[in-house]
Amino acid sequence: MVRVALMSSWNAICGVSIHAELIGREIVKMGHYLKVFAPIQYEDDRTRLCFLTDEPYVTRNYSFLRYGDRLTEEGIHSGLFLDPSPMLQEDFDLLIVEKPSSVPLKKLIGVLNQFRGKTLAIIHEDRKPENKYFYEPSWDSVVVFDEGYKELFSDVFPEEKIHIVPYPCHPIDVRDKRLVRRKLNLPEDLDLVLSFGRIHRPEELLSSLSILWKRREFTYLCLTGSPELYVSMKGLKKKHPFLRIRFDRPSIDKLYDYLNAANAILMHREEPRHISGERRTLAISSSAHLCLGALVPIVCSDVALFSTFKGEVLKYRSLEEMTELLELVLNGKVDDLKARVRRFVSERSADKIARKLLEIGLG
Repeated sequence: MVRVALMSSWNAICGVSIHAELIGREIVKMGHYLKVFAPIQYEDDRTRLCFLTDEPYVTRNYSFLRYGDRLTEEGIHSGLFLDPSPMLQEDFDLLIVEKPSSVPLKKLIGVLNQFRGKTLAIIHEDRKPENKYFYEPSWDSVVVFDEGYKELFSDVFPEEKIHIVPYPCHPIDVRDKRLVRRKLNLPEDLDLVLSFGRIHRPEELLSSLSILWKRREFTYLCLTGSPELYVSMKGLKKKHPFLRIRFDRPSIDKLYDYLNAANAILMHREEPRHISGERRTLAISSSAHLCLGALVPIVCSDVALFSTFKGEVLKYRSLEEMTELLELVLNGKVDDLKARVRRFVSERSADKIARKLLEIGLG
């Protein structure tokens, strides 16, 4: 049995949390000992916790910075919260830190100096951080998601320490559509298109979907954990009778009920940009990786977030093309998609990624 400490966002609506949960829960399934050190506070106005009670192995002991890679103010570095005591009370074989710039690095460095096991950093950062403390720890291993990330950080970390390990997929989990619809109190007799999380330009999106709805009826269900988005979209229901809006931040397990209830998953995104407005060239959709295991067709914008996928999702460059793809899906004319998705998920299944990370981290 390996004793693993994992420092990361957890049970939250963010890509770092999704990565950590997928690999962390697989580590537990393998029979290893896992202790998760998670944020007690999120220092931004976008990251929200799921409606879920933490597992017994989770301890919340620090402040999380979504944009910690841009942090230059010394006073904030010094003031960020970190309780190091639970991290030093036990002996661990391996400490995995997800997105190092998101944690209170100035204080974590003191913990790393006392840590007796090996250390592994998983780099979610999509550009070189301005945070000077990002460059101080001497990690035993560093994991990046693809060649683009490796090239970006090739002059930051020694080449022999950098390993490419793809973002994990949720294992295939297909559930009975009729049963999950009953469970979720959703109509059993209509096609269902699902969106969750952020929805960009919802009024334009709904206007395009209304054109499709006039040709064939369906329900468009939007899940949001944002009270502001919930209220604004609820105001659009009168104009768009096919719209259902629910306020929820489901756990991954509950989300899989929603995914399996759907006939199509719609991920409408704009081209990702840095907080400065600069276009991001490195980007990975954690949501798509999370959802593929349901084997429900994903229809998504053709932007950098989805560049990892070559034939596993259906990409559109215009709202007109979006409605055409959705109509194909609702008419059952994309059956060949499932085989490609199965192959992709099998190659990047969370259990395989977790084993690879342990192999690298302990090697």
